[in-house]
Amino acid sequence: MMNVYSKRLLQPYVGVVQVAEMGWARALSLDGKNWAIRYAQDESQKTLNEPFSHDPRVNPALIVTIEGDQHKTRVIRSSLEPERVRSDNQRFFKAISTVRVPFEAADRYEYWLLDGNDESPLALLHSCISEEDMKRAVPPPEWLSIPAAQLAVPDPDSEAQVDSQPPVNYRLQQLVENRAGSKPRAVWFERTKTTADDFPPCLIRDEWEDPEWQRICDLYLQRLAPRLLMMDGLPLTVRQRLEQAACDYVFDIEKFYPLYPEVVDNSRLNNARVEARLRRANEA
Repeated sequence: MMNVYSKRLLQPYVGVVQVAEMGWARALSLDGKNWAIRYAQDESQKTLNEPFSHDPRVNPALIVTIEGDQHKTRVIRSSLEPERVRSDNQRFFKAISTVRVPFEAADRYEYWLLDGNDESPLALLHSCISEEDMKRAVPPPEWLSIPAAQLAVPDPDSEAQVDSQPPVNYRLQQLVENRAGSKPRAVWFERTKTTADDFPPCLIRDEWEDPEWQRICDLYLQRLAPRLLMMDGLPLTVRQRLEQAACDYVFDIEKFYPLYPEVVDNSRLNNARVEARLRRANEA
């Protein structure tokens, strides 16, 4: 029997990973189309205990791409038995074909960096799906932004460009580090429906006293909007704001749209997807 769920891929947050576990194997996807299959016997106990154990980019054995009712397989490790590869492909494809993504979120245990002033949740560092997983290794108490080389955050402020300041990603990272204080601390919480309002909905404090700090945070979250929309449980007003911001990045919407658990304005996002297809056709 296959167990399916989703969890946020963190430190830094890059999206929500879909997980299908087959006992001896785990299939992982960031877009619901391309799946990385990893085998338990290929991974050391240390790897299994690391926070990145759900990262599909780490130690894959197979890559399976599913398009409609067809699938293509690329073997990463030639040591795998061909018969086993075929058998696993068939079982996996059959199971995924009968279950609709996105899968239900399961990572309700959250490891938060605390605000150095009032010890409120400042930035999410890690999450897991069971109390037992909380005993495993966790990242150090410092928040990391997505590297600017991986996701550039545009800054329309010409003054910032003239001053050759660091990218927005790293300026926000520094703000969070300063806010955490000289002795940063992180603790575990169990998020429930009744406690959801106690945590920043976009995984990082989004209200800052200084206007420039607020501007930097807003720029980062606006660029991350197409990925943040993959999260379940966002307040309606937050999801509306993120959908509007995401439309500046139509190719990202096109990629991640199948994994949005909820859409407030279908018309807005469908228009963005059409624009993405038209722009791609014009570039061909």
